[in-house]
Amino acid sequence: MRIAVIATYTHPTRLSIKERSVMQSAVPELIAGLCPDHAEVELYNEKEDDIPLDRHWDLVFFSYLHAYYEHTKVLSMQFRRRGIRTVAGGRHASYFADDCQRFFDAVIIGDPEANVPALIRDFERGELKPRYCLPFPGAAEIRPYRYDLIDFRSNPVRLPAVEASRGCPFSCNFCVLTGRESYRYRPVQHVIDEIRHKMRWNRNYFGLLDDWFIFLDNNLGGSPRYLRELCTALVPLRKIWGCALTFNILRDEEMVKLMARAGCRYIYTGLESLNPDSIRAMNKGQNQLRDVGAVIRRCFENGILLSFGLLVGSDGDTNEYLEKLPDYLADLRYFSITFLGIVCPYPETPFFTTLSAEGRLLPGTVSRDYDGYTVCHRPTRLQPSEVVDHFRRLCLELGSFTNVARHYRENLLTSYAPSYNFTILGSGREILSIRNPLRNGARRYVAGLDPLEAEDRRMMQELQIPPQYLS
Repeated sequence: MRIAVIATYTHPTRLSIKERSVMQSAVPELIAGLCPDHAEVELYNEKEDDIPLDRHWDLVFFSYLHAYYEHTKVLSMQFRRRGIRTVAGGRHASYFADDCQRFFDAVIIGDPEANVPALIRDFERGELKPRYCLPFPGAAEIRPYRYDLIDFRSNPVRLPAVEASRGCPFSCNFCVLTGRESYRYRPVQHVIDEIRHKMRWNRNYFGLLDDWFIFLDNNLGGSPRYLRELCTALVPLRKIWGCALTFNILRDEEMVKLMARAGCRYIYTGLESLNPDSIRAMNKGQNQLRDVGAVIRRCFENGILLSFGLLVGSDGDTNEYLEKLPDYLADLRYFSITFLGIVCPYPETPFFTTLSAEGRLLPGTVSRDYDGYTVCHRPTRLQPSEVVDHFRRLCLELGSFTNVARHYRENLLTSYAPSYNFTILGSGREILSIRNPLRNGARRYVAGLDPLEAEDRRMMQELQIPPQYLS
């Protein structure tokens, strides 16, 4: 039995561009770990490599984000007309199962741990069902990833990754997790055993990355008690790692020190905004902006690179705030901004419900527009065109070589913790990546105004696949 697990990807520019970055989807390795031993499994990550359309598999699992749905439908229908059975999974598939069933042979709703093995058993018996929605058996049943199937040659900077928890306890109104995923975590010893005995390391760059890995968790700090237990167990491993967690954890000085001793050298947190009105509009009360300066200093002094994501276009944003944002960041000594996006009203979120009720969604939006780089609604204090203007300007300013130089000047040699300065130097590449969405000068960044990728448009017409309208 031959199985392919494919993580699809479309670039924010809507051009054919790859993003061979440190952080990559690990869903293929997760699904592969749930396949039976007798199956021949191949993994493909379209963010790194093209998908071979001429290969034959018995079964293909697709993992994708909302904005990749149109592209993933095209791939699925191309495989199906050759007799290959296809499966859709993930948050979009779970929420839009009815629509997905038109383009895939089966849809997995919810977590994969129980559903993937059941689907494969049914497929081998010739009894494949259109939907699988078995309950999650518990975080203790999350199996080790198939690290042996990762090819670091296709992306020499990629790091192996592990999952300790799922979900998030907070209720940000724009987040796809809100109201749909409770916070769950694996037994600490399971995580430690996977890192110690299962993980396969990136051997590129003469061994510099031999002991580096990433936690994939949406919020590794969802339970402070669990995070303390995990970090305590990580200390003896002497590994170097990064993670994402919410801002409230960083206000705990002892926790930050423990994470640093455990090998943490990189933390990403969704700061989202330095505007209190915007934070309130997002229902992101865990971000206490008065502590930002102290938190930044504390992390860097303990040898941890603190990286933030920012959003423009929220209901609290004004022209005045967005124009002054670079000055506000300069006052904080140019900490690392590695993501800049546009607030996106994903369909399963409270934010989408509010916008829909108020008639503020832009007409003609399709699933491709829900990528975090396209204005899909009318903010209360800005015109869509103003959001785009600020987004373009901030991409150029925050993703500049000048900003990278400031980042190096302020943060190199702040700490002498192992691998700290190497992490700071490497982060320059991530800061410059903020400019990547601007690489298509014809892009409008307003829903309904940017066409789909040329090849997807052609194949959707040939295969008679309609776009998914969401406005």
